[in-house]
Amino acid sequence: MRREFLIEKIAEKIGPAYTKTDIEMLIDTFLDTLFEILVQEKRVELRKFGTFELRKRPGRTAKAPKTGKVYTLGDRYVPFFRPSKKFKNKVQEKTGAV
Repeated sequence: MRREFLIEKIAEKIGPAYTKTDIEMLIDTFLDTLFEILVQEKRVELRKFGTFELRKRPGRTAKAPKTGKVYTLGDRYVPFFRPSKKFKNKVQEKTGAV
């Protein structure tokens, strides 16, 4: 689902109380805040939804396929999402998967 469709769905659910611009600003603010907290604290837990965290990947060496040149890649953080039990159960219910 694309961002525009998400905004449209939320607008349909909450009715005329908020404009699509308000909803878009809310989503932007939420995501910006999530990113800021994630970078500072490396973990964000949203009850009934899941946990976002940064996991550190160690550095490694890589080889360019065309030239064969060897590069050293440093340590890095990668985002990781772990859904809550309630989130997983809801997905199972809606999809009918066992």
